[in-house]
Amino acid sequence: MFAIKTAYMQTQYTDGDRNAATSSVPLARAMIGVQLAAMGCARFDLGVLRASTMVLLEAVSADRITARVRWLRRENVRGAHVFIRPHGLSHLTLVDDLDAQAIAAMKHCGFAPALVVETSPRNFQAWLKHARLLADREAATIAARWLASRFGGDLSSADWRHFGRLAGFTNQKPNRRLPNGCAPLVRPRECSGRPFPAARRFRAQVEQLAAEARRARKARWIRPRMPGSVRLTSVAEFHRAWRYGGDLHRADMAWALYAAGHGLGASEIAAAIRAARDLSKKGSARRQFAYAERTARKALELVCGCPSNPIPFGVTREGSFSR
Repeated sequence: MFAIKTAYMQTQYTDGDRNAATSSVPLARAMIGVQLAAMGCARFDLGVLRASTMVLLEAVSADRITARVRWLRRENVRGAHVFIRPHGLSHLTLVDDLDAQAIAAMKHCGFAPALVVETSPRNFQAWLKHARLLADREAATIAARWLASRFGGDLSSADWRHFGRLAGFTNQKPNRRLPNGCAPLVRPRECSGRPFPAARRFRAQVEQLAAEARRARKARWIRPRMPGSVRLTSVAEFHRAWRYGGDLHRADMAWALYAAGHGLGASEIAAAIRAARDLSKKGSARRQFAYAERTARKALELVCGCPSNPIPFGVTREGSFSR
């Protein structure tokens, strides 16, 4: 614990030092070391998202990641995003898109994160560490969804193995740029590395929810829409919502989760997504259909427990990445 705190103190700097920090390889290594030590995994998956492709390095050690800092910095300077996640099922759950008030609420309720990463000014990702490994992917996804819902995180990022940003590199999202036009540096802010106090009680709750989901699947595959239901908020209204900051992919996923929760089926959700906006940037008509159907399936899997093929972050080793 002392080593983590010591390394973390060496990464502190002021906003005025931001540009200098991005050019410091030793600083990047120190920040990476802080984050990976707090996560405490034996192996990680490292993702480098370029404009249209994803380089995915699986089951790599912390030492191997720090040895690649110069290459990662070159990719990052050219506009690539640098992501990290535990390899396989782990003790960790990621909650994305939080503000400082949400982090404070988590601590107050017994869900203090093992690691808090600031991905842009006043915007955070929290990694919570469970005392014991959760039973399976379904339980881990339920835990992520519950935590995101409870503390106002991004539900579209709530699953058992979602990527978070790796500290020491810049956040290349255009809508996260600083007033001076620079990309913000991703920084570790808190790094206790400890399980959260409510971990044991929460595990029991998650296992109960997972058992209920399994029982529900035996009774029905997709929840029927209730007759005479009230008007649902449209996809376009989600697109305009300030919360999503113009990120239409996130808004599509959020609406799909909302629609699935109100009983819409896969075909209805996919059709609404296709009709709501121009998807030509996704490619051919076939790829546009695939995007809408994939979004609908994932939403139904998360909300209703419907079986579907896993979609691990929308990547292939050599192929494209769906943002």
